Amino acid sequence: MLTVIFLTSIVGIFANRKDGKIQENIPIISVLNNYEDLNWYGNTINARSRSLAFVWLSQLSDSTMYKPQGYSAEKIKAIEQKYQKASQILNTERTNKIEEQTVVYILSESFSDPARVEGVKLSQNPISNIQDIKNQTTSGLMKSDGYGGGTANMEFQSLTGLPFYNLSPSISVAYTEVVPKMNKFPVISDQFEAKNRIAIHLAAPTNYSRNVIYKSLGYSKFVSLITKGLDVHYQGVNYSDSSSYQLILDNIKDSQNQFFSVMTMQNHSPWKEEEPNNIEASNSNFSSDENDQLTNYTRLLYHTDVATKDFLNQLSKINKKITVVFYGDHLPGLYPQSAFKNNPDSQYLTDYFVWSNYETPKLDYPIVNSSDFTALLLEQTNSKVSPYYALLTEVLHKASVDKKDLDEEGRQIAEDLKLVQYDMVAGKGYLSKDFFKVHSE
Repeated sequence: MLTVIFLTSIVGIFANRKDGKIQENIPIISVLNNYEDLNWYGNTINARSRSLAFVWLSQLSDSTMYKPQGYSAEKIKAIEQKYQKASQILNTERTNKIEEQTVVYILSESFSDPARVEGVKLSQNPISNIQDIKNQTTSGLMKSDGYGGGTANMEFQSLTGLPFYNLSPSISVAYTEVVPKMNKFPVISDQFEAKNRIAIHLAAPTNYSRNVIYKSLGYSKFVSLITKGLDVHYQGVNYSDSSSYQLILDNIKDSQNQFFSVMTMQNHSPWKEEEPNNIEASNSNFSSDENDQLTNYTRLLYHTDVATKDFLNQLSKINKKITVVFYGDHLPGLYPQSAFKNNPDSQYLTDYFVWSNYETPKLDYPIVNSSDFTALLLEQTNSKVSPYYALLTEVLHKASVDKKDLDEEGRQIAEDLKLVQYDMVAGKGYLSKDFFKVHSE
């Protein structure tokens, strides 16, 4: 009986976490949980560092998402029927299939234009090429869920279309706290053959349990820091963006339609770069150390800019359809909070663009969430949608983060998404397989 009471108390402590933290002054547990954020290491290393019991109790206690009002099998069936009809309407005008081209998702580590931060002065524009690309393509700003971190959560959202803002506030890392409990894990790469799904991230494969995640998603290849025979080089203290881009080019097959999930590392902290030495960045309200970091970061952005232009030029020469979704995951954590005093939202806005090596329309989506990217991709490429992606298309159009005040229709669409998301991450799994299939007839 005492054991049951003890375990119930511990589970209750974990269940009341906020932003991944529990209340202070609880012996042992507060130190294990709060002292250092180890979630990004993945569950295996967390179990070694904090104990298997700690990880088990943490997962047991997590309420991944609050149950939406009206959740039931009947409600989910009605939503399926609603978006089955919506997909049929969309597909009468869409002529392409996304799996008939190659798609590259590039999460560009900490990429965000420093000129948007109030008071920052630059000796020259470090990202002129990318700004030119943005001017010619569907592009804008992405609203990140965090400042200075949260990479894996942006990755999760962009692949699944499931927004982090619908999850419980206690959730810190979706890959380690949500995915293990999901009864359905929908990702855009499902549209491609398993042999043609490739992940690239020049870091430890166990970070955020990516090795487990990508294996469960059927990826045939995961190029990571421990992959043998890598021919890569550094830019600053991390592996260069040009190295990540070259790995994409090395793995592209002319005769196959592929999906690449790529996370770069170059612009991750710490920031140290001496060239080009004519690039300087500063803010009169920053400390000397903060300005040094800002200058180093800005120089690294210059190298990203040059490498990205060269990479897209290389893709332009390949004789098959290719589309690239490029986005920064969050701002670098080098800015003091005072920099955002007059414009708090600016600490969460990064850059994105969607580029194709063939002619596509330039769509107008000034601000998106990372969970909007697949719906946006399918619209830009005029690709057919499943009922699930019809729902995400409606969210993009009428209920995403750019809408400050939702109208009645937008509120209903947002509620539909909550119900569908809950069914996948914490519910009974009522959704049928047909909800995720593209019916092009």
